[in-house]
Formats: sequence, C-alpha cells, structure tokens
Amino acid sequence: MKTKSVVLSTGLAMFSMFFGSGNLVFPLLVGQMSQGHYAMAALGILLTGVLVPFLGILAILLFNGSQNDFFSRLGKPATFWFPLFALSIMGPFGVLARCITVAHGAFRLILPETGLWTFSILSCFVLFFLTVRKNRIVKVLGSYLTPILVLSLGAVAFFALSSSETSLPAATKGFAWSSLKEGLVQGYQTMDLLAAFFFSVFVIRHLKEQGKEGDTPAQSLSAFLKASFLGAGLLSCVYCLLVLMGSMYASELQAVPPQEMLGFIAQKTLGPLAAPIVCGTVILACLTTAIVLALLFADFLRKEVSKDRLSSSASLVLTLAITFFVSTLEFSGIGKFIGPILQISYPALIVLTVSSILQKLWGWKSVRAPTAVAFLLKFFMYVT
Repeated sequence: MKTKSVVLSTGLAMFSMFFGSGNLVFPLLVGQMSQGHYAMAALGILLTGVLVPFLGILAILLFNGSQNDFFSRLGKPATFWFPLFALSIMGPFGVLARCITVAHGAFRLILPETGLWTFSILSCFVLFFLTVRKNRIVKVLGSYLTPILVLSLGAVAFFALSSSETSLPAATKGFAWSSLKEGLVQGYQTMDLLAAFFFSVFVIRHLKEQGKEGDTPAQSLSAFLKASFLGAGLLSCVYCLLVLMGSMYASELQAVPPQEMLGFIAQKTLGPLAAPIVCGTVILACLTTAIVLALLFADFLRKEVSKDRLSSSASLVLTLAITFFVSTLEFSGIGKFIGPILQISYPALIVLTVSSILQKLWGWKSVRAPTAVAFLLKFFMYVT
C-alpha cells in the first residue's frame, strides 16, 4: 500500500464527505450562542460533529463495510427499519429539505425578493433534472467544489477575524456548561454519524482499491486511522474558525436567520462584490449534497419499500414532493421537527457505534442492551 498517497486521498475524501451545507450553519450558530465561552462551545461540536462521525466510519470498516451486519446488532428487523429511519431524516424529512433552505438563505443575499416557495419549487425541478439524467455536472461539482468552498471560507475567515472592529465578547459567568451542551446538541443536528453509516462504503472501497493484495487488516486499519486524523483535523479547523466567527459577530447576528449567517459575514467583510461568489459556492454545495441524498432515499424507496413496484422516476418525484413541503417549514421549522428526534436517538446511536467497535476489537458482547438503555434514558429525560 502506498501509505502516504492513500492517507492523503482518503483523508481529503472523508473531509469532503462531512463538509456539507449544514456544516456551514451549525458551528456559526454554536459560536453565536456561546455567551463568550468559545472554547467550551467548540469542544461540544467537535465531540459530536467530528469525533463521533469518524467513529461511525471505523465501526462500519470493522464490519467489512457491511451495513446489514452492523445494523443487525439491533436485531434482524433493524436492517430495514434503521436505514428507513436514517435515510428519511437525512433525506426529504430533514437534511435534503434543509439543503434547499440553506441555499435559499444564500440566494436571498443576491436576490432578496425571492420567496422560499418559489425557490423550493425551482430547486426540486433542478434536482429532478440533474438526478434522473445522472448529469456529469454532479461529478464535476463534487471534484472542484470543496477546494473552492474551503478557499472562499478561508477568505471570509481571514478578513472577518482580522477586522479591528470585532473582538471576542467577554465570557458570561455560569454559561460554560450550557455552551458545551449547546455545542453537543448542534453537533447532533449535522447528522454526520448517520451519514457515516452510509457514505463510509465509499471510503472503505477506496482503501481496498488503493491497497495491495497482500495487505493485512492491520495495515488497512493503520492507513484508515492516519487518514482519519487528517480528515478530522481539517474538519476541526473549519469548525473552530466558524465557531470563532459566530462568537465574534454574535451581537450582529442576533436578527440574522441561521441559514444566512455566513453570507451576512461574507457581505460585511468582503463587500457586496465578493460576497455573491461565496453565496454561489454555498448554493452549489447544497445542490451537490441534495443530489446525493435524493438518490439515496429514492433508491431505498424503490428497492426496499416498494420492491420495485415504483419506477426510478416515480420514486424520485415522490422524494422531491415530500422535500418541497418539508422545506416550506424553513430552516428553523425543520430544526424544531427533527431536533427532538435527534436529541433522543443520537445518544443511543453513539452507544451502538462504540459498543460495536468494542465488540470487534476487544470482544465486548453486549450491544443491544446498552443501546436500548441509552435510548430509554434519553427519552424519559426529554419528556420529563
């Protein structure tokens, strides 16, 4: 195995996989709500938004890339119901619809009069056209968009953080732990652990393709861990910058909707001419993420739910129809809808992930029981 090249390509692939549209919103929101406790807020989102998703990839890797084997730890029915649940909130009932609202927030900084309903309808038509035709634009955007987005974000961060007009607010006493908790909860909202369960197959396939026939599992695991440190390190740097910007501009962001925060800071720091470039890049990032999620849910709907009674086009139309109606709830409305679901289920998913890793590495036998206990505890804590 050509370790250095494999580590570099795999690490960048993992960074790109998790660096989506929502990841540009929640760290800013965490910083804006941190009450000056930037470090604690950043620690919270790094734990649930970076560490946990990379543990998810490791878990699937230890199960040789078999999602069914991993989900079957919860029982055979889970091999159907868990993917349905996960792909639903990653798809039209959650992240997919949220991509449209984030893109709309960026678009409004270019054309402020554009309504959400109009933008959502046009977005769904564009998504249908690009997805059903499997247009090559998806591959092109996926290859070049991440570097452009990182460079744009770097420019915004540089000018935003070097401005003499802003500084970190003083930390409010007694809010350190609440800032940490806010960071943890907003890390749930990225849903990157769920993404890791499904997107990790591409990382694992890449490792196998780049490896040699005689490579041992230990060598593959070593390359994966090194690549994870690279990918997680890059993602952590981006999150810390965004949390810092959110904290520094907290007072000015009070009346700005979450999906418009990055565009607002870009417009303030780069000026009216450069900001549309950043906003356009964010819109394209949302588009590419949405295409992948639409395909994942539509394929599952066709193959597993309808048992091929629905055509590819029909399942895609149904997926986008649901997406449109959910997107009209706006970014905050979608958050209120899926927020409680994630707060209750995410701790159990983390326990499932860690227990599965312990089972594979050190023979830990109990997986289903601690996962159920974590779910029930969090459920009763939430409702009481």
